[in-house]
Amino acid sequence: MILLVFEGNDAEPKIFDSIGKLFLPDEELCVVRCGFDLPTLYSRLKKYGEDLFRCLPLEKNGIVVPEGRRLDTFFSQIFLFFDYDFQNRIGLKRLNDILKEMLVFFSNETENGRLYINYPMVESLKYTKDLMDNQYFGYVATRQECVEHKFKENAEKFACPKAKGYRFVDLSKIDEATAISNWELLKLQNINKANYIITGNNEMPDNKDMVNQAKIFNAQISKYVEPNDQVAILNSFPIFVYDYLK
Repeated sequence: MILLVFEGNDAEPKIFDSIGKLFLPDEELCVVRCGFDLPTLYSRLKKYGEDLFRCLPLEKNGIVVPEGRRLDTFFSQIFLFFDYDFQNRIGLKRLNDILKEMLVFFSNETENGRLYINYPMVESLKYTKDLMDNQYFGYVATRQECVEHKFKENAEKFACPKAKGYRFVDLSKIDEATAISNWELLKLQNINKANYIITGNNEMPDNKDMVNQAKIFNAQISKYVEPNDQVAILNSFPIFVYDYLK
């Protein structure tokens, strides 16, 4: 069984519903909607001795583990999806220190879990003028835009018609073949950009480890956050598809 941990209650489960049905039809998926951010998860981990399961609202999400079964043996893989949270009031240095530590802790899906980060947030998936958008590699979001809570609205306004409201991956609105094609283009667009963020080359990397989450984070901090108070817009769900599928 695969455990999926989402920061939000709505967008992330909606997006992953498409991934699960299209690419993981034979897997048993268990979803936790947290409703809190990554720094809050970090605080809970410190409080509960780095026991992820005690930190999550499992019962609230209807997750019941069979009697006598240990949680750490119940799930074969764990994936977590959270936002960069550029606007967090704890301050950028503290935020970045937490994320750096969390990416080390959550670096393996068969152990503590594997963490994926959206920059600046999940709405980055629809920040595209087309599929493919040849200008996607250059799109950025400023910290001020996030502090003023404008990015969500800006992303919806910026999105091409088929991307608005995530319609381009919504299986209740499009057929499976179209959704698969859209995911392939989203994967290509976001992997190319991840490689661009790290290496400066807007193209597919030679191997998957070249665009792992820690390398993306470190490049975001050194090339965008610290010098310019902005992040390169990037979504982690297509990167997950790229990482997970052989």
